[in-house]
Amino acid sequence: MDKLNSKQLEAVNAIEGPVLVIAGPGTGKTQLLSMRVANILKKTDADPENILCLTFTNKSATNMRDRLVSLIGVEARKVQVRTFHSFAAEIMNQYPDFFWNGAKLSTAPETTQLEIIQRILSDLPHDNPLASRFAGKFTAIPRIMQALKLTKETGLTPDKLQAIVEVNLAYIDKIEDQLIKILAPTLSLKRIPDLHTKIMSLPEQGIGSGLAPLLSLTSVIQESLEFAIDQDLGTDRTKAVSKWKTKWLQSVDSKKGMHNERNRNLWWLELVDVYQKYREQLHYRGYYDYSDMLVEVLAQLEQNPELLSEVQEKFRYVLIDEFQDSNAAQLRLAHLVANHESANGRPNIMAVGDDDQSIFGFNGAELNNMLFFDRNYKDVKKIVLDENYRSTQAILDTTSKIIDQAGDRLVKRDKSLSKKLIAKKEISENGEIRHISYPTREHQLSEVAREIKKRWAKNNNESIAVLARHHGSLQALSSILLNIGVPVSYELRSNILEHEAVKQAIIIAKIVGSVQNGDKELANELLCKALRHPMWGIPPEDLWKLALANYSKPDWMTYLLTSKNPHLKQIGKHFVWLAAQADKQPLASTIEYILGLRSGEQGSSPLKKYFSARRSIDNDYLQTLSALRILRELVTEFSRTTTPTLGDFLKYIQLNEDNRLGVVDESPFVSDEKAVELYTVHKAKGLEFDCVFIIDTIEENWQPKTGRYSCPSNLPLQPPLENDDDYARLLYVAATRAKHTLIATSYDFDHAGKELLPTPLIREAIGLNTKKDKTLATDPIIVLEESLRWPHLNRGKEKELIKAKLESFSINVTNLLNFLDVTQGGPEYFFERNVLRLPEAKTATLAYGSAVHASLDFGQKLVNSDSFSLVKLLDTFAQELRGENLPRDEHTKYLARGQKMFKKLFGANGFVLPKGSKSEQRIKDVKLSSAIIDGKLDRVDKIDDRLTIVDYKTGSPLSGFETSDQSKAIKAWKQKTQLIFYALIIKNDLRFGKPSHIEGEMVYVEASQSKDLVRTYIPTLEDVERLNQLVEAVWRKINDYDLPDVSKYTPDISGIAQFEEDLINNIL
Repeated sequence: MDKLNSKQLEAVNAIEGPVLVIAGPGTGKTQLLSMRVANILKKTDADPENILCLTFTNKSATNMRDRLVSLIGVEARKVQVRTFHSFAAEIMNQYPDFFWNGAKLSTAPETTQLEIIQRILSDLPHDNPLASRFAGKFTAIPRIMQALKLTKETGLTPDKLQAIVEVNLAYIDKIEDQLIKILAPTLSLKRIPDLHTKIMSLPEQGIGSGLAPLLSLTSVIQESLEFAIDQDLGTDRTKAVSKWKTKWLQSVDSKKGMHNERNRNLWWLELVDVYQKYREQLHYRGYYDYSDMLVEVLAQLEQNPELLSEVQEKFRYVLIDEFQDSNAAQLRLAHLVANHESANGRPNIMAVGDDDQSIFGFNGAELNNMLFFDRNYKDVKKIVLDENYRSTQAILDTTSKIIDQAGDRLVKRDKSLSKKLIAKKEISENGEIRHISYPTREHQLSEVAREIKKRWAKNNNESIAVLARHHGSLQALSSILLNIGVPVSYELRSNILEHEAVKQAIIIAKIVGSVQNGDKELANELLCKALRHPMWGIPPEDLWKLALANYSKPDWMTYLLTSKNPHLKQIGKHFVWLAAQADKQPLASTIEYILGLRSGEQGSSPLKKYFSARRSIDNDYLQTLSALRILRELVTEFSRTTTPTLGDFLKYIQLNEDNRLGVVDESPFVSDEKAVELYTVHKAKGLEFDCVFIIDTIEENWQPKTGRYSCPSNLPLQPPLENDDDYARLLYVAATRAKHTLIATSYDFDHAGKELLPTPLIREAIGLNTKKDKTLATDPIIVLEESLRWPHLNRGKEKELIKAKLESFSINVTNLLNFLDVTQGGPEYFFERNVLRLPEAKTATLAYGSAVHASLDFGQKLVNSDSFSLVKLLDTFAQELRGENLPRDEHTKYLARGQKMFKKLFGANGFVLPKGSKSEQRIKDVKLSSAIIDGKLDRVDKIDDRLTIVDYKTGSPLSGFETSDQSKAIKAWKQKTQLIFYALIIKNDLRFGKPSHIEGEMVYVEASQSKDLVRTYIPTLEDVERLNQLVEAVWRKINDYDLPDVSKYTPDISGIAQFEEDLINNIL
């Protein structure tokens, strides 16, 4: 506590009631939140589990957990630190009876959302504004997708959205004539008091407080006028009030009215029907998304007082980090949890944030999150943290000039607040602040790269970052930097449909489709594209022969099939065989054949072998693996609730391409530990660097596109970056990352020779220190080559590449066993399967096991609701197995096997699902000393304070977990370790309390006799402690990227045991 400054200490000691902390950049807000939690535990009788900390990102949650552990020790693990979405998921998981519909849904890919929306729009009348077309394509789709996302983030169901918009339209009709009359006289300074009085006397619209933080139109009209009057004070002008008048009243065809506001509401009213149908179809197909989750949780909390009361009783204190970026749904969730009836308008809720740093979802002046506290709580304590521990005063003064250009800020709303930041950290470096303008973008990138190299070579301990609005310039700059020997760290955002391996897979799929359809011309075109690729191994001379033979009457497929060249003939047979299989097999199987994950009667596709042949771990290899994995996931999602054909999938890909919707892969690559870091501004939030370059600071990059979207004035449905203030905040966030050096760069002409200006945000704050002419030290040809070269990150150190992929890694029992099982290669097998995630076809056995587990989960829910029926369970099994997309013969085989098994399980074997047990319990982010573990428990039975963890197994049962039979020893070891691992999770997770007794059960659902159905194991304290030590040892190895060579261990259970002991004793 003695390390806190006076304002931080004031906030830490403000334990009771609503507290709003405005924390500017670098003012130590994370430390404050953690210290306040510790202080609550010290000064009150609250238990750690009574404290809820809500954060905006997983990274913030992890940082807070780590800081809490360092402050208060192991008790910190019980404090509920959650992102808003994980907290909503936790509520759904703990109260599944309220969320039946959400139990089995998963996140929908963007292309699935697009396809659903297109189908809905196709059924709308042609005169519906949402169904407008140009060149045969729906023009409103981008706006509709954005609107649906924002509506969900506001926490509005279709019914709520419709109700609010209809109430808005009725209110507009009610006050429109009155408003016209009030605003008829010419504006003047003398008229302002009378105008204010009349506007404040408008009839109240009547939107209830139950919709907080949403406002009534009355409040918006009145508050916006007061803000405009305040802005005009001392100017002897009515500029702001005139703008306010124009917003609310317009003249159309010589008729005055609230035309803009009415039209905005009418558009959103049309959206309601699309929203309703979209939601229904999304859920029907088995999809959900994060925003859906919040909407559903809010709806259930609002509709079920007993659920709300139970959740509220758990948490006596609520803390919110990055408050300014919380959307309306998140804000509503925190408000509902904190605002106990007994609080009398003064709940124990603290929010920490900074309106000046809101860059993810700021929704307009009248809806500032910071004003929410005053509107909804009594006697709010406000504290401004103004001591900065990051930057020099020169940096702070410059960034202040940037944010002062924002028109609407909290300090302009509440004149009692001051946010002038004071530098408190001693920084020995002599920094600089400059704005440099170059002739062109290419000159800029080339010269910035060389400036960075000078700084990096002079002092490579200095942290350097380059920030930009968009990825394009960062990709180009990364290429230049690597070419001149400067290492980079850059999270590339790429579209897998542009990846060469995926392009080739799609071409093969199109060839197969053309053969199916007998489209010879298309087949010729596609074969011409495909066969030139080196993966087919066709020598150049053979390609020439193929082309010449098809010169006059092209029929490439027939040529292949009749060729005397056995290699070409085999390729032709392979395509024809694939086309035949595509008519018989599920889509997922066909794609696996195309990718080379399955072999067929006519050989296999060379795609996987070619693109994953290199064993050196470079960015190309990792990108390929990632792209192919995502493509397979896309196919799985596409096939989830339908039985699509290959043709359907190709139309789906075409739909994606037509609407310019990429399938995004975000993969981090680091080429050296002392790398220069490249970020978009949004990704840089929360980071700090000695030296920051902000590139492309031209006006058109830092200003809103006019007239894109509009929304009802009382609904926070405006996307980010829709007004000038948004860009001032964005640039402020970028500039405040700098500790001592800030260099902004712009350029004077675009590629067409059009003159460009620097953004006023930079001109006003820094001016123009240096203007470079076209006579540069850099050879113009080099500049051109660098700008045209496709950015490509070079081969980097393997350790650093993998280190970037492990940031969000956690240990589960599967990857732990993969690491330990020396019979399969141990750490190397773990690396391929769980880190690189090499593509691998899902076996029929695994698919069958998944369907069985899902069916037993459904059966448990039926039992809990007193509606169990074997018929219902068998129907669910058939549906789940169908969703696994097995080849038809395997599907038939496993369907019969499962039906027979379930009838025997619940019949002759007398298996009973106990009422009240919880199934499919997903437990995440369980923190040990340093390791993070997670798991999914098939079933948990609880009687008083005794817990039984149940795991279902298909296949033959074990006679016990200790066996001398070497053929079963590893299976027994895995299953025993699994039960101990689950006990370790239970002991370190809060949701099950502190059970006095934990035992594990393996239920072998395919046991031939009832006596073999269940095997029980009670993990001892020694078992759990030993596994805890083993997990921590494995965690250290993984995070240090130290994968031991296990060749010295015998490939049997003895070798596994010795490997475990060596890990625990740290002798590897």
